Amino acid sequence: ADSLRLYEMFMGPFDQPIPWSSKNIIGAKRFLERVYSLSLKIKNKISNLKTENSKLEKIIHKTIKKITEDIENFHFNTAISSLMILLNEMEKEDSLETKNYELLIKLLSPFAPHMSEEIWQEILGHKTSIHLEKWPVFDEEKIKEKTFKLVIQVDGKTRDFFEAESGISEYEAKDLTLKRANVKKWVGDK
Repeated sequence: ADSLRLYEMFMGPFDQPIPWSSKNIIGAKRFLERVYSLSLKIKNKISNLKTENSKLEKIIHKTIKKITEDIENFHFNTAISSLMILLNEMEKEDSLETKNYELLIKLLSPFAPHMSEEIWQEILGHKTSIHLEKWPVFDEEKIKEKTFKLVIQVDGKTRDFFEAESGISEYEAKDLTLKRANVKKWVGDK
């Protein structure tokens, strides 16, 4: 039932006609099997060990933000796509903290409620339903980019780019830009 439900929501926007094929349900089934198998990577099923993985934390919080917005706007296909990206990142880890796996299952629960409930109670050992849990909230600080790509245009054409710190002032950006050799070539003494 969850595979069919997930497939239906992943097919595309609800307001557009999309051809339905029972052959494509296998992709949704495989995704759910991978989520279930990820439970084998949980470090400690009883307590949450405190280890920092800032890259994974950032992806988790970006995913929480994206899925929350997508559900509110009925963009279920892109929400599921975000879950798939998060799963791929979690699978790259050697081990996984319980709290991070729980977040994945909470985010999955609107799309695959039966499997999420089973994992929540049988694997994670919770006594109450996952559907009574509070929806995860993203941390704005964890999704902020520390740097961004500053694109430099001269006469309306891109001439150079470099990584700059977020929050850089216009004066600092101009100063750094004018010091670059590629920019000097195009600006000259102008």
